[in-house]
Amino acid sequence: MMRTLINKLNQIKRWPKKPSDKKIVIEFLSSKFKSNKQYSEKEVNEIISQSHLFNDIALLRRELISKKCFQRKDDGSKYWRL
Repeated sequence: MMRTLINKLNQIKRWPKKPSDKKIVIEFLSSKFKSNKQYSEKEVNEIISQSHLFNDIALLRRELISKKCFQRKDDGSKYWRL
């Protein structure tokens, strides 16, 4: 299943429909960030951009937060991995 979602270059090919596949993708994406570091929104966007092919950075950023893999300051200035 992982190969249908993530290519050989470690990029997400598409946003899946099944919740179990979404979980795989979000865990994969979350692994691209260090646990003890705070990131600016620009840094988060750059890492996400390098990690997927379907051009929806905002979707992936929101999913990281909604799935409790990431947290952010209310003003969006800082993000960190949980």
